[in-house]
Amino acid sequence: MTITTIFLSFLLLLFGHANSESLLNDKERTVLLKLKQHWQNPPCLSHWQNPPSLSHLNSSHHCNWPEITCTSGTVTQLLLQNKNITQTVPPFICDLKNLTVINLSDNFISQEFPKALYNCSKLEDLDLSQNYFDGTIPVDIHRLSGLRHLNLGANNFYGNIPASIGHLTELRTLQLFQCAFNGSFPPEIGNLFKLESLQLAYNVNMTAAELPSSFTKLKKVKFLWITASNLNGEIPDTIGEMEALVHLDLSINNLTGKIPSSLFMPKNLSIVYLFRNRLSREIPRVVEALNIDVIDLSDNKLTGSIPDDFGRLRNMTGLSLFFNQLSGKIPDSIGRLPSLVALKVYSNSLSGTLPSDFGRYSMLVEFKVADNKLEGKLPEHLCDNGRLVVVTAFNNNLTGELPKSLDNCNGLKIVTVYNNRLSGDIPSGLWTSLNLSILILSDNSFTGELPQSVARNLSQLKINNNNFSGTIPAGVSSWRNLGVFEASNNLFTGTIPQELTSLPYLTTLFLDQNRLSGSLPSDIISWKTLNTLNLRQNKISGFIPLELGNLAGLTKLDLSENQISGPIPPQLCLLRLTLLNLSSNLLTGRIPIQFENDAYASSFLNNSALCASKPTLNIRKCDSELLCFISFDNSKLLVYEYSKTIDWIGGCIGTVEHQTSQCSPPVKTIDGNAEYHSIVGKQRCMSQAAASAAPDEQRCTSQATRIASEPTWPSTDLLEVIEEVPYHELFIHNFEELVPRS
Repeated sequence: MTITTIFLSFLLLLFGHANSESLLNDKERTVLLKLKQHWQNPPCLSHWQNPPSLSHLNSSHHCNWPEITCTSGTVTQLLLQNKNITQTVPPFICDLKNLTVINLSDNFISQEFPKALYNCSKLEDLDLSQNYFDGTIPVDIHRLSGLRHLNLGANNFYGNIPASIGHLTELRTLQLFQCAFNGSFPPEIGNLFKLESLQLAYNVNMTAAELPSSFTKLKKVKFLWITASNLNGEIPDTIGEMEALVHLDLSINNLTGKIPSSLFMPKNLSIVYLFRNRLSREIPRVVEALNIDVIDLSDNKLTGSIPDDFGRLRNMTGLSLFFNQLSGKIPDSIGRLPSLVALKVYSNSLSGTLPSDFGRYSMLVEFKVADNKLEGKLPEHLCDNGRLVVVTAFNNNLTGELPKSLDNCNGLKIVTVYNNRLSGDIPSGLWTSLNLSILILSDNSFTGELPQSVARNLSQLKINNNNFSGTIPAGVSSWRNLGVFEASNNLFTGTIPQELTSLPYLTTLFLDQNRLSGSLPSDIISWKTLNTLNLRQNKISGFIPLELGNLAGLTKLDLSENQISGPIPPQLCLLRLTLLNLSSNLLTGRIPIQFENDAYASSFLNNSALCASKPTLNIRKCDSELLCFISFDNSKLLVYEYSKTIDWIGGCIGTVEHQTSQCSPPVKTIDGNAEYHSIVGKQRCMSQAAASAAPDEQRCTSQATRIASEPTWPSTDLLEVIEEVPYHELFIHNFEELVPRS
């Protein structure tokens, strides 16, 4: 063979290969464009198109499209996650013969499992998660025999998980979380010996069943996640044989019995979540997994003490043991852990003193030891590293002062240390800590005065039942975000500052059981968001402001045990009060008729000058008797009889059609703008005429009609008319002003 012949043969071979590659590229592009059309040309795939000319062939090659990965010039990966695809997966997708990866996650595809994918013979990675696939997983899913990663999570699949899934022996990852499966987990999953990640969480419809013991034979599994899937029974004793385990999450189930002693044996174990189960007995004492980062055993029924071995976990950042029945002392070694960020051991029966080193060696952020039986002082170094955000230590027997390290702890957001025996002044820097939003110091023996300024984000300040003294500072006006202020049972003196009414978000104010004096703030109407006001047991005097009735959100009002005088404003009747206590004051006059019912039986006691029209309130009966209560479109008229010798209702409203109401005889509801003016105007005329001669009823009716036709009835005339009804007391509401007269 000549050199020329060899060269020509080589050229023919090269040309044939190039031509074959070109044909393959054309076919793949055709399939991709067909896919785009099938999915109704979503905008995110607008760049999928044929090249405009041969010169653009390379720049427009489909292997350069972001959603496509090619290997050796052929499509191997189709990455279409989060593309707003709403149509089905078509069978011709497998015309891309070399596909190894299909990712259609986070779309809106709604159909049964696409069995046409069985024709993708080289498929290794299939992700259909976070769509709307439904129906059952086909029992012949094992035909996808080359799968290494299968993710069907967060769909609407239901029925049993087929046992045949255990024949996908090449699987490294199996994700079937958050579906509507029922039945129990097939033990055959335990045959997937190459599995490294098993995620079956949030299958809340699963039949209550134990964790299959076969799962513990999965020696290569690093990630086991079966949260909230109705597991019950005990954790298999062999779980410690899962030697590769790094992340274990069996939380939010109904697991019972003890935590197996082998659980903390896997050397690489980092995360242990067993919270919200019904596990009992003691926590395993021996911990070999020294790389543990987080342990959360909270909300169980665990007893015994905290293992000393936990103090050896130098990488541990979080320890959560709250809502258990643990007792004994917190090991001192835990206080010295260098990586500890969050300690949550509240709501147990822990006792003894707190380790003094908490916060000294680690960047402590959360320190939650509330609701135990702890004694002694709070650790002095809590905020040495300046990262502390939350301190909850309420309901203990702690003594001493707050740690000095809180004086310079600007990251603090929440401090709740109520119901202890703490004392001393509050560190000045704590009041103004930049991010502080909740400060609850109630039920201790703290002393000192309130500062002029506090943290700008402070929304709750509760200092009830302490020994704080001095006045409520005028600087309270700068506490702009305060919503709850509770300072009951302290030693505060002086008046309630006018500046307190300038707080725009205040909903709850407790200043009861102090030594406050003076009158209520005149600008009380500014408390538009207030729903609870308690000033009980002070030395407050003056009148109840009429403006209280305009605080539409006020539901609880306690002004009892003060020296408040004057009448009860009828405006209070406008409030939807669930609690009203005005007892033990110096109030006078008549109790508004709306309060004369059993709901307010104790609201007015020990006010000797108050009276009521009924004896039901254990208050003396007024000399006058209520005749009627008439509601108008824009007013309410209460008429009290002082002399029964004059039938005012019969004389003045005799021409009005009678109907059932609260009056006796019953009186029709009449219009406050016309008929009411006419009736009272007629009474005015009749009263004037009676002084000199027999009244002319026809003339008075005519005059009353003229008065009623006037566009405005001046309030001076209204007062005059009221004074000319000598035998009755009237309350007129919703005219220019509310005017009580007797």
